[in-house]
Amino acid sequence: MKLLGKHGGKLIAVVAAGLLALMAGPANAKYPERPVTWVVPFPPGGPTDVASRVLAHAFEQALGQSFVVVNKPGASGSIGMRQIVSSKPDGYTIGTLAGPSLLAPLMLKSPPYDLTKNIQAVGLAYLTPLVLVVNSHAMPGVTDLKSLASFGRGKDLNYTSPATGSIGHLTLALILKELGLRGTHIGYQGSAPAVTAVVAGQVPLALLDSVAVLPQVKSGALNAIAVTIDGYDQLPQVKSLAQQGAESAKTASWGGLVAPRGLPPEALSRLQGTLQEVLKDPKVISRLKAVGAYTSFEGAAALQKRIDSDTEVWGRVIKENNLRKAN
Repeated sequence: MKLLGKHGGKLIAVVAAGLLALMAGPANAKYPERPVTWVVPFPPGGPTDVASRVLAHAFEQALGQSFVVVNKPGASGSIGMRQIVSSKPDGYTIGTLAGPSLLAPLMLKSPPYDLTKNIQAVGLAYLTPLVLVVNSHAMPGVTDLKSLASFGRGKDLNYTSPATGSIGHLTLALILKELGLRGTHIGYQGSAPAVTAVVAGQVPLALLDSVAVLPQVKSGALNAIAVTIDGYDQLPQVKSLAQQGAESAKTASWGGLVAPRGLPPEALSRLQGTLQEVLKDPKVISRLKAVGAYTSFEGAAALQKRIDSDTEVWGRVIKENNLRKAN
């Protein structure tokens, strides 16, 4: 007995296709089905670690799955980044990419990984403002980039940052070059000793993270003459590099979410969408700001473009300043 008639075969095919689609949809939507490892290439307690834990907790609440933060410090972030790029690209190992781990391979003649080829960008999470400060006794009358250019003309300016080869070091080297000034970097191990040196007048000029330097600026011990992001609410009277016409404003200190190259599209979409949503949460915004991180979302394509651009810019600055070293 024929129940479906001459079009029965087509009907069965349509129904079967629909059932397959319904089955496939929930399967893709299940990601993540098990705990996700979130690699932080820096020690516990630092700004990148704290920011990553804030985001991981927000992801857990949004997706109902564990995001386990694992610290893999060492070699300026290279050890942790090597774990990320060498992991299976299944969405169950992700990590935070921040300044030092972006710069680390560029400092070596034989880099252990290539961020333009070995990772999948997921999204930008935050910007970390750096503040350009001067000791007003050592550099009287310097209140912005224009007056810095006038003061420094014909001099060899000593300057500092949290470390040799840091974002602060390279950005300030770039600024001085744009202003037509000569400078010598004085290296310190961390922001605290660098701040102490500038307050004491041992080094007159520095580009430092906002959390480290803000108390000294507000107390009047140091004079802030520029910041690296627009609209920095802690120093609203200080113009950004971009507002003062500095090309170096195209670079910034930032943190983003990345994964191994080859991430499944459904995992990338879920991670990117979740990141975009959690960055709108007032609690997340407040907790990140407490460690000097200002939420600023960009999608995967925009973050990859940023990585490629920063790799080109910083690679050139490192080469010009003879900072590349043997492995």
